[in-house]
Amino acid sequence: MKKLTKFLLGLLAVCSLSFAAVACDNGTTDNSGSSDPISGSVSDTVSDETSDTGSEETSDTGSGENSDTGSETPTYETITIAEALEICGEPGNITTERYYIRATVKSITQPEYGAMIIEDETGEMSVYNSTNADGTVGYAAMTEKPYKGDEVLLHCILQNHNGTKEIKQARIIEFKSNQGNADETGYQDMSIADARKAEAGTLVKVDGAVAQITYANGKVPCGVFLVDDTQSIYVYDGDLAGRVEVGDLVTILAEKDYWILEKEQAAAQKHGYLGCNQLTNVQIVSVSDEYVSYDASWIQERTVKEIVDTPVTEDITTTIYKVNALVKKVPGNGFTNYYFFDIDGETGSYTYSQCNGSDFAWIDEFDGKICTVYLSALNAKSEASSCFFRFQPISIYDQEYKFDTANAGEYAVKYHALDQFMKVYSADPAKEMVNSISSELLGFKNATVSYASSNTDVVYFEEVDGKTIMHCVADGTATVTITGTYGENSYSDTVEIQFIDPENFDYISVAEAIAVAPNQPDGGSMVTVRGIVGPSVVNREGFYLFGEDGSVISVLVNTVDEFKGLELGNEVILTGERERFVKDDSSTLAGQTCIVRAEIEVNLYGNHEYSTAKFVTDKTVADFSALDITQDYSTTVFVLTVTVEVVVTPYYTNINLISGSKKVTLYCSSANQYSWLKVFAGQEVTVEIAACNWNDKKDYWRGCALAVYLDDEGGKIYNTLNFDIYG
Repeated sequence: MKKLTKFLLGLLAVCSLSFAAVACDNGTTDNSGSSDPISGSVSDTVSDETSDTGSEETSDTGSGENSDTGSETPTYETITIAEALEICGEPGNITTERYYIRATVKSITQPEYGAMIIEDETGEMSVYNSTNADGTVGYAAMTEKPYKGDEVLLHCILQNHNGTKEIKQARIIEFKSNQGNADETGYQDMSIADARKAEAGTLVKVDGAVAQITYANGKVPCGVFLVDDTQSIYVYDGDLAGRVEVGDLVTILAEKDYWILEKEQAAAQKHGYLGCNQLTNVQIVSVSDEYVSYDASWIQERTVKEIVDTPVTEDITTTIYKVNALVKKVPGNGFTNYYFFDIDGETGSYTYSQCNGSDFAWIDEFDGKICTVYLSALNAKSEASSCFFRFQPISIYDQEYKFDTANAGEYAVKYHALDQFMKVYSADPAKEMVNSISSELLGFKNATVSYASSNTDVVYFEEVDGKTIMHCVADGTATVTITGTYGENSYSDTVEIQFIDPENFDYISVAEAIAVAPNQPDGGSMVTVRGIVGPSVVNREGFYLFGEDGSVISVLVNTVDEFKGLELGNEVILTGERERFVKDDSSTLAGQTCIVRAEIEVNLYGNHEYSTAKFVTDKTVADFSALDITQDYSTTVFVLTVTVEVVVTPYYTNINLISGSKKVTLYCSSANQYSWLKVFAGQEVTVEIAACNWNDKKDYWRGCALAVYLDDEGGKIYNTLNFDIYG
């Protein structure tokens, strides 16, 4: 705790804050093998082992901390790793005899238990747990111990645990340290700021202080945030992470890298995301707990909104910022998400966790509070239609944040008024604008917002029954000035708006788009389509588009920004690529008929009812369940009478629509995506349901519920999932 406190005080001294540092309880984790990685090793101590310490090795050689050095260097009858693997035998076998193995540490996998991978010229093998020479001190508590690259002599039991051949209860008889012997040839000594700017593949030598440690699955240390007086960067290396504490000073040799999860690389390239700015392939030169006070003037104060609104094309990952953030803990099924929102309580993102959130349990005490947070965008999650930053908190301080209400007008403009506008219109939105903002979280009421246009022939505002309505009616450009006022304080900002005549676009109908041959090369399947925006697609970023004749096709947007200003019932002209969505083009499955990478060219607004002229109304759940998966029903909507069944297990939730012994399973990641439908659980209702097969199921069609009928007069509750999330 002392080292953590003095480090953070030094690092953040420029901020003129008096901090009480928060220490993380890193906890423990279950492992394969015996139930307690340390227990048993003391009781198994072989009576003649205490003299076999090898204490007459060179000065950089550790031993098991025994005092009986003897007059001669002891010798050991060792076996190779290949021989050890052979001795492990069949599953369930555990040796009663201990064996000596001399090898090199390839990696430390779980430092709290002394789990490691060792290797020699015959192969490699996992060590489940390790202690000092007489089994009385676990690896984590040893003052001198081997690390990656060191040579070790182990005295150990061998076992085949459920098919995994491994070493258990390994006693470290001696080791020869190879630390500090790294070959620095080809490495460039540079600051962290310069290392961040270096191209991928550049070999760098950097030093800095450990600001935070990250964890992989099983709560295994996997990396650290390193800072100096110029910048911060993430270092992905489990060996380094397992050796250090927050505040340690390290010097490393490493390779500059930009990391993106393999399955997200295509989407990341589309969005122009470079990847996590990090160092990897690390060689440790030195680790010290010596204290050095770094200049932290480079740490910029930002808002969470400014960070999340930063284009992913900008290389900001692993840079630490100082923000005011509302910390929010959100438990899920078998996991916990931790969110950092801006002071509006809405704009933000969540932490990147490989441990289902358990690595961030230290944040719990700040739940529901606006705190001072040193925060970094660790990486960006890349999907076909979105790419957004995920956070890593470095440190959090509860300073009893109080919003200055003199800034309420500025808050109203930046957080609520500006986001109402689009840059281009092609029809009159007749949009009701925000004219008053209150915030219980920030402690103010009724900050007023007013609007003025530089060209009222293009854009004008009218007051109707206390409401402010925006109109955009003619070709041209206008500058709109937005002013927020609270008490005697005002703040203004501007936005440029352009109107373009929609008749400039050539388009086809939804029915014609369905008939276009999909997946053609060289843009042969590009379509520009006019239709009515229908209910949301689920578990994909999109919606259903309806034609005047009742034809329907699913649309996946290019980015979720397309939902801004978009509402169910709007008439739009959009451009995208006609696709048969299937993992394997040679598959006999029908796949999903859709338009992908769609962009809204024109929003003609309106609140139109989509046509149901082609809906199938004479089928049952049994009929739906029997649909041929090789025939295309993905442009068909069925009207079915069903009972809503909500499925809840410890690991997942789902929704089924049942009738008798048959059911339609809805395609979703959890029942929460159908919160509007869950309220009808156990009730018989009539639903509109589109057949879908987004994930190449080979047995039956899934469904996407579009709406529930409330009565015989046509009242409905619609699926507005993506509009609510991204609109």
